[in-house]
Amino acid sequence: MTVQVRAGLGELRLVEAVQALSDAHDVLRGATADVRRVTRPDLARVTGEVIAAAPARGAAFQAVWLDAADEGRLVLLALPEVLAALPWHVLLPELVAAWKDRLPRIPAQAR
Repeated sequence: MTVQVRAGLGELRLVEAVQALSDAHDVLRGATADVRRVTRPDLARVTGEVIAAAPARGAAFQAVWLDAADEGRLVLLALPEVLAALPWHVLLPELVAAWKDRLPRIPAQAR
């Protein structure tokens, strides 16, 4: 699945969100998150390369953020056994919720 995302998605937040999903679901053990900086015209080409290379990485679930500065793309790859247990309509909202849970907190005294 490929999802268009805003620029500045946040590498650490993405890695932590994928880790939270992996911790919550046994079927996602060994899930990976990766970030690749690309130029805007390269988004389509790099998306194809990520999808083609997915089997060699061997992870049950992979989230690859392609950051093109002014726009981005999140390429999500999952093995069929993952999707049997956690279909996209469950997995994607859980990933979004985990990502939102990692929003930077503003200390009360700074508000």
